[in-house]
Amino acid sequence: MTASKFDIAAAFRNKETAMRASFMAIRHVTDHGPTRGDESEADWIGLLRDFLPTRYLVGPIFAVDYTGAMSEQIDVAVYDTHFSPQWFGAANGTRFVPVESVYAVFEVKPAFNSEYIRAARQKIASVRRLERTCESVSHKGGTYQKTAITPAPIVGGILTTRSELKTNPVGTMAETQPADPGADDFLNIGICLDGFTFDYTPQVGAEGEVTVPLTVSQPDLQLIHFAIRLFRQLQLVGSVPAVEMDKYEASLT
Repeated sequence: MTASKFDIAAAFRNKETAMRASFMAIRHVTDHGPTRGDESEADWIGLLRDFLPTRYLVGPIFAVDYTGAMSEQIDVAVYDTHFSPQWFGAANGTRFVPVESVYAVFEVKPAFNSEYIRAARQKIASVRRLERTCESVSHKGGTYQKTAITPAPIVGGILTTRSELKTNPVGTMAETQPADPGADDFLNIGICLDGFTFDYTPQVGAEGEVTVPLTVSQPDLQLIHFAIRLFRQLQLVGSVPAVEMDKYEASLT
């Protein structure tokens, strides 16, 4: 008897079709910009929640640090509640979270163009520039001392449905990328649902050397590519740093 198989590629293609239908439906029934934006953000949040493990929370946030500095509003963030208690509450559905808890941040835009790419970089940089603390963490074999822990970079990306750059959109984006992949405004990943996904996922060579190549999805596989590469980048982040409570508590004195 032949074992049944689950067609993963077909499942992702079906999800892509459903998302596109949702985006088109809201455009057809309203000309109200904020309504379209809210609907689009909800669709992206739902997509990420569907394929990411439950250890990751997904939603809109403001990131804050122990000095009281705050990021711009982030449309879609992937964040943690295990090492970073969510004690700052929420306003209109957007949570205020310690920057230490943030794995990834995304700007949602209706189109992939130069203006929106700049806006995405600005939003991402507003999170990465915040000061992250790092507390020692106990584990089964002992303690990870905070002096030995270096927080991994926060993943940053852009989520769009169509491209307004008619000629080589990924190349146009790449030409304006900072030379340093560790720059605050560097885009690690992005998707244009109607056309492509790009990503800069670190690769480790046979000799241990690390490169960060630009990769573009195959035609009609952009959603699958995005899901796999985002998950791989989150794997490379590992766990977010534990909040150094003393520094936050100092604000009370």
